[in-house]
Amino acid sequence: MGVDLGQIATIGANVGVIAGLVFLAMEIRQNNKFLAAQARYSLRQYRSDIADSLMLPHVIEATHKWARGEEISQEEKSTGLMVAIKIMELWEWQYGEYAAGMLERGELPVGAWCLWFHDEGPFPVPVREVYEMRKSVLNAGFVQFFEEHVVANVTPVRQSTCAEN
Repeated sequence: MGVDLGQIATIGANVGVIAGLVFLAMEIRQNNKFLAAQARYSLRQYRSDIADSLMLPHVIEATHKWARGEEISQEEKSTGLMVAIKIMELWEWQYGEYAAGMLERGELPVGAWCLWFHDEGPFPVPVREVYEMRKSVLNAGFVQFFEEHVVANVTPVRQSTCAEN
């Protein structure tokens, strides 16, 4: 009984294919971990960028005047709206990362969204007005999620209730 070189070559090729698939699976897993880390880093960068925007003196003045119901100039109104648009776009992006599986549900700051939307956030930014103006152009999945977990949340003690959503 002789060694069949054809069978040995076939077995060797199959082992090579299996090794290649194992290597590919390891690479994909490593890449997915990297992408998830990148998504978390981007989230932190976007949040930091929003905080920086909110701390500009003209933004603080404009948003506080708006919140107090004082007369504001067109420039101040534009300032408040642009900051709120930036915040709403961040929230939509965060939801998109969640929907894509890059962020866990617990990483969505829905409690904070509730506070901002219901005018109880740390800064008086007109996110409700911007949401109402832009919801027709926002991602439909985000709008549905936002309506269920933020807009519909109208209890008097929003902070504790929102945190549970």
